Amino acid sequence: MYAIVDIETTGGSAKKQKITEIAIIVFDGKTILDRYETLINPEELIPRNIISLTGITNEMVESAPLFSEVADEIFNLLEGNIFVAHNVNFDYSFIRTQLTNEGFKWNPKRLCTVRLSRKLLPGMYSYSLGKLAQQLGYQIEGRHRAMGDCEFTAKLFQVLLEKDGGEYVKFSLNQRSREATLPPNLPREILETLPNTMGVYIFYDKGGKVIYVGKANKLKHRVSEHFRGNTHTGYKSHFAEKITDVKWIECPNELFALLTEAREIKKHWPPYNRLMKRVSLNWGIFAYKDQNGYGRFSIGRVGKWTKPLISFRNQFEARLNLEELRVEYVLCARYCDLQEQTGLCAEDVHGSCNRACLMEESPAAYNERYDAAIQSITNAGETLLIRDSGFNEEEQSLVLIEKGRYKGHGLAPANLKIDSVEDVLMFIETGYDDQDIQSIIRSHIQTSKTSTVSVLSITD
Repeated sequence: MYAIVDIETTGGSAKKQKITEIAIIVFDGKTILDRYETLINPEELIPRNIISLTGITNEMVESAPLFSEVADEIFNLLEGNIFVAHNVNFDYSFIRTQLTNEGFKWNPKRLCTVRLSRKLLPGMYSYSLGKLAQQLGYQIEGRHRAMGDCEFTAKLFQVLLEKDGGEYVKFSLNQRSREATLPPNLPREILETLPNTMGVYIFYDKGGKVIYVGKANKLKHRVSEHFRGNTHTGYKSHFAEKITDVKWIECPNELFALLTEAREIKKHWPPYNRLMKRVSLNWGIFAYKDQNGYGRFSIGRVGKWTKPLISFRNQFEARLNLEELRVEYVLCARYCDLQEQTGLCAEDVHGSCNRACLMEESPAAYNERYDAAIQSITNAGETLLIRDSGFNEEEQSLVLIEKGRYKGHGLAPANLKIDSVEDVLMFIETGYDDQDIQSIIRSHIQTSKTSTVSVLSITD
């Protein structure tokens, strides 16, 4: 038995918005056995754009029952039946959220008529409900109203069952197929070709535009996990509906994957990537000498004309990096802008220092370590090459930093003789350098001291 459902809502988020109308048709595969529809008072105002789309006004729902008053009836119609809807996760998440709020436990098997239509009715120019109706010669009475859309969904589902003979529906209902959780417009065949290796995956919309870039240790597993679960927001719904294709770039190691992800985000500026889309350098570590000749560090915002030694995305990251320097080079917390009080550094908080803060250590002795700390974080004028494993023993990955700036990364023969920058350039794809790239590289260098990665100085 199937419960074919359509709802209208006050918005796209099941967490924040509410149902304004619901229609349910109970169907045995051949005959309609029961039907139900009602307006629902959402206890919140319906936005004007939703009113324009559905025709459901605040006055119409003012005297309608609350969801709590019809929850029993809705649950009884749905319980034990396979839940069917066009873009099923939208309707499912709203109904499940509101049933859960009323104390009901409901977790049905689901079928999505968008995904079924793409499989069983190939070649349609659009798989939206209205466009499918036109292509199949149907007229939806009451478009964007729950029962009008629900009645055509029932007709569409009957057509799909006849086309299928039960085989694809049976596969879709298998819990292992995860068919109901996949984006409605993304062909399953694409997902099945994904390798389970490390790399970067790229989601595209129907116009071929990149809308999201992500990094994964196991590509196939990560992409499959992307849309599982019962949580639903308007943001996630719009995102899932837009995805029509996935491409990927396999990567031989973690650093290579992180840099490739950053490069693709900077190149395509995907609308659903929130991180790595800022180009401003927000916080920096600055260096200066005080009136007594002691080298000091400070943390501050990076302005248009200021030039910090190194930049970070936030104040916390800058402070954490400076604390690591203080420990490694035995610097004074006061002179590192980590302690406001005067006098001796708070040893119970920061650990011991050599008492330069009390002027018991000379500026010359203190500044030797201070200058070494500066050199460690800036690599001023230094050209570095980070080498790591490739896809096999015959190749290696290369990351080039020329005079402190990231130039690019790529793959080269393992036996490549490298004496200059020119020996590397032909093997790398150049990339944009900013605080995100610098943060990735800096973190990798700091954490790879005991690994097989080598950081080599080369001439330019």
